[in-house]
This record gives sequence, C-alpha cells and structure tokens, in this order.
Amino acid sequence: MCLICLNMKCLSLPGITNVWYILRDDLPSDVVYRSVAGIPIILEVTPEDITLKGEAVCEVEQSYDNNSYIEKVKLTFQTLDDVPIYEHPAFVIKTVNDDIYLIGGKERPYPTVKMTSSTGLPDGDTAVCKYEVSFTAKKALALCIE
Repeated sequence: MCLICLNMKCLSLPGITNVWYILRDDLPSDVVYRSVAGIPIILEVTPEDITLKGEAVCEVEQSYDNNSYIEKVKLTFQTLDDVPIYEHPAFVIKTVNDDIYLIGGKERPYPTVKMTSSTGLPDGDTAVCKYEVSFTAKKALALCIE
C-alpha cells in the first residue's frame, strides 16, 4: 500500500508488488531535479530484487516549507534478503498499476535506512529484517519508466 498525504489529506495509491534496490553509483545524475521538472527517470541498470515477507508500505507526505513544497517518503518492508545499507542504495517500488517510482538519488542527501532484525516465533515463523527507508527532497518519489 502506498499513501500520499497532501495538505494533511492522505491519498491511497494501489498496493506495492515489487521492491528493488539500486546502488547509488548506478543511478543517473540529478534525479530529484529531473523529477521536479516532470522528467521521468530512466534506470540504466537492472535493480536488485528484494523478496518481500508480507506487504510493503509507502507513505508520502507533502508540506509547504520556506516558500516551496517538500516531500517526505517512508517505505517500510520486511525481507530475509541482505540490503547493503552502508552503500547508500536507492529503492525502486512497483505498484499493481505497473507504475514504478524511485526513492533516493546519486547526490546527497541519501535515503536514511534503518534495519531492525528480530527472531522468529517458536511456532515456526521465520526471523525477518524490517527495513524503514526515509527520504526527504523537493520531489522524493520520482516516477520511472522502463
């Protein structure tokens, strides 16, 4: 599920079907500026797939600050896969409507990634890692084309 909050009003986008990560060095330059200008981002490399355990949730909040709009994105998902958070990856999500969005960019500021690991329950549930990705920019959720 993906929520977009505009002026304290939340709009719901369709559910997230896929989450990938892409290393910072493999991203095109000026992702945020291109997105603000309405130019869709073209990814030149194939992102690494993340196997989801449960549903991924993306929340987008838009606010007006210092005479301009700012977007704050928060992506949360659970997986057994290792994501190289120390390399400042960007994240790509795909919705059920086949819309693809990029969270992050090649230049600073990078997305903040918080990883929490937990043990499984005694009845056989697997231990998973929960990732929480936060990114704030003028346009934090950039539309991509394949």
